[in-house]
Amino acid sequence: MSFEELCDCHGEVKQITAAADYSIVNLECSVTNDNSAKPIKKAGVALRNNDKVLDLAKFMGFDAVTLANNHFADFGQGAVEESLKLIESRGLDHVGAGVNLYDAQKILYKTINGVKVAFINACEHEFTIATSSKGGCNSLNAISLFYNIIEANQKAEIVIVIIHGGHEEYQLPSPRMQQMYRFFVDAGASVVINHHQHCYSGYEIYKGCPVFYGLGNFSFDENGLRNSTWNEGCLVKLQINNAVTFELIPYIQNNDTPGITLMNDDQVKAFKDRIQELNDIISDPRRLEEAMAKMTESVRDKYMHPLKPYQYGPLMKMIKCHIIPKKLAKKLAPVYLTPERMLLLKSYFQCESHQEIMNELLRDEQS
Repeated sequence: MSFEELCDCHGEVKQITAAADYSIVNLECSVTNDNSAKPIKKAGVALRNNDKVLDLAKFMGFDAVTLANNHFADFGQGAVEESLKLIESRGLDHVGAGVNLYDAQKILYKTINGVKVAFINACEHEFTIATSSKGGCNSLNAISLFYNIIEANQKAEIVIVIIHGGHEEYQLPSPRMQQMYRFFVDAGASVVINHHQHCYSGYEIYKGCPVFYGLGNFSFDENGLRNSTWNEGCLVKLQINNAVTFELIPYIQNNDTPGITLMNDDQVKAFKDRIQELNDIISDPRRLEEAMAKMTESVRDKYMHPLKPYQYGPLMKMIKCHIIPKKLAKKLAPVYLTPERMLLLKSYFQCESHQEIMNELLRDEQS
């Protein structure tokens, strides 16, 4: 598909994003024109794009990109620095990443129609977090973000906190997420917006401030995933006057055809019904905890597998059928802490969302 064709198949949503006074989108990849760039060592895929993705963002009318996510620094320091230069060369604002942690923590201030707005962006701890000497993303550190919000309130009238986190393909926040995002409102955030899960979630109004727990994919094609929550998402349109009001604009992305199209009337009705179901659960602590427990149990094998001294497969089947004893199986099994397992375990124990699942599963193992 040519760049012109790619622009054309996003045109319906462009009418909304380009018409806004200020539009912002999550950029979830390294941007580099260096074809020899190598990915960092990490669990999971590494995402990159060339600078045409920025031309598409400009075509869509976006004014800024959020960069705190689990893929922006996938190709190391050189790609981080190149990405930032390319973003700035297009006249796009950015927030949430930098050449070091100090740079990544910077707040983006913009005056929009006479109202000064502060944008704060952070992500959960995976493999792209910046340090004092390494480029990458701003981390989801509640203490640092608390002071960021305090500072932003002294300089701006509206504070928008955008977080990249949560459990992939799970349509609800965890109780931990709800508690933390409400804390950000208590600290002074006017709006909290979360994304990452590859599916939309619900929202709530907490102390008069909207908290959105998931927007879904904006433009993220994936082979083998069609006609599912992967392909559904929504724009959040904020109206900032004396107070913040909002509108959700649902769309279908990269489903049967490439691009993004607005939902039709029937699809919008189904979307609103599902949002209401999710909101009902979010508003009920017991139901939210029960849903989280059910999801956690459903991924037990995935999370516990790296902790076992042998891998599932033919060897496991032979043990279960008493064909070979466990002691012999351990001798035949691959080395326990392979480099791949170490990276996976690092992800499970340092990322907040993975960590809370591991904590629950290990607690169950002890009971």
